[in-house]
Amino acid sequence: MKLNLPILDQLTDSQNILIAGAGGGFDVFAGLPLYFTLREQGKNVHLANYTFSDFTIAQLVCQTEMLLPELLMSVRGPVKRKVPYMPEGFLSQWFAETQQEDVPVWLLAKTGSVPLHQAYRKLISHLNIDALILVDGGVDSIMRGDEMGAGTLVEDSITLAAVDELDVSVKILACLGFGTEVEEAVCHYHALANMAALAKAGAFMGCCALAPQMPAFQSFEAACRYVWEQPFHPKSHITTRVIPATHGEFGNFHMYDDDHTGVLISLLMSLYWFFDASTVIAHSDVIDLLRPTYTVHEAIMRVAAHMQASPLRPRRPLSY
Repeated sequence: MKLNLPILDQLTDSQNILIAGAGGGFDVFAGLPLYFTLREQGKNVHLANYTFSDFTIAQLVCQTEMLLPELLMSVRGPVKRKVPYMPEGFLSQWFAETQQEDVPVWLLAKTGSVPLHQAYRKLISHLNIDALILVDGGVDSIMRGDEMGAGTLVEDSITLAAVDELDVSVKILACLGFGTEVEEAVCHYHALANMAALAKAGAFMGCCALAPQMPAFQSFEAACRYVWEQPFHPKSHITTRVIPATHGEFGNFHMYDDDHTGVLISLLMSLYWFFDASTVIAHSDVIDLLRPTYTVHEAIMRVAAHMQASPLRPRRPLSY
């Protein structure tokens, strides 16, 4: 069984595809089923992440290639020392140890939109990228900034602002994990309303679901478990919910014993939602505020000031 990607028509003429985690943390892992599926289609696929990893530590524990100092570099496994946080390095190590593949993961520094745009432009030129798929673990990347319960939209919006003017013909936003963002208090009523507005604007490219029988899902799960189960390494609260949901768990189920958050696991979490990234950008209330930013702190302050000064759509529960 294969992942039935609805975006293959958009990628027909694309040969070098970059899958990039948009919101930081573990978002790149949410793109792994896409990575495995597109490679099967004969595409050259690369992985990148808006990273929370420290560049200096990464250089000490991984093999690295620096393209822009403090902004853009790749990491390759193995991770030579025990570190409390290095998801991209351990992901590359998983490829080397279990797949016998040399797969670098590119780190895009956690900055504001101006330097992040520079990093993306350099990476796209370096890899000759002709299609960009931004991946969000969750759905707060489609929040506009005019709603209560917008989650952690700042990091995703920084990325969207950074890629807006890149010379890439295909730009797609993929969201995986509807309902997983409990800690971020995302209002999924507003998420659905925003999805409807994007569909009305012609930006919705369709959905597809992960299933346990898919080799792409099985490899995704294996890679995630490998990294989560490194000694003392944190786990993603998004993909540790997507995986059991795909296996058919339901209700307040926890993949690991150290997760005590109340959450409703359901098959909705196994869905990919695809959108035209340029239209998502056009619908945002905060992207223009973020275009001139150099730091994440500056971005957060700009968005916070905007939301404090603007009337926000009140939080609403789903009626089913």
